[in-house]
Amino acid sequence: MDAMFNFCMNMAAWQWMSLGVAFLAFELMFPGIFMLWFGISGLLTSGLVYLLGFSGAPAIVIFLVLVLVVSFFGYKFQNKEPKFLVNNMKKAMINKTITLQEPITNGQARVKIGDGHWTVTGPDLPTGSKVKVVEVSGNSLVVELAK
Repeated sequence: MDAMFNFCMNMAAWQWMSLGVAFLAFELMFPGIFMLWFGISGLLTSGLVYLLGFSGAPAIVIFLVLVLVVSFFGYKFQNKEPKFLVNNMKKAMINKTITLQEPITNGQARVKIGDGHWTVTGPDLPTGSKVKVVEVSGNSLVVELAK
């Protein structure tokens, strides 16, 4: 136990770098974007230890603080709303103009868009009307008459 404590309290810059690389290697073997933040923090701690020449408890505290900061900013960066609608068909449908293949009666009809069939809800309209999708509600498209 004392040997492990002494090792941790006397880690040099190259040992912090090794720790960071080990975390990054673990992330490569088992992807999940969790160890990535520990690896980046280990490498940053390595640089700080090398440049400022400290070790022991301050280095461990800096590593832990860097893990929190890097994880927070990584989470924010990782969870931004996607800019592309490639795999998000529901959002891709909004503002799309479609032609009704069957009339909307009692507020509902079915339409074929691409290779899928959708339920549309909106005001009663005849077959062939151009409608614009204004909202996606569950698996239904809410439409209004296109202008």
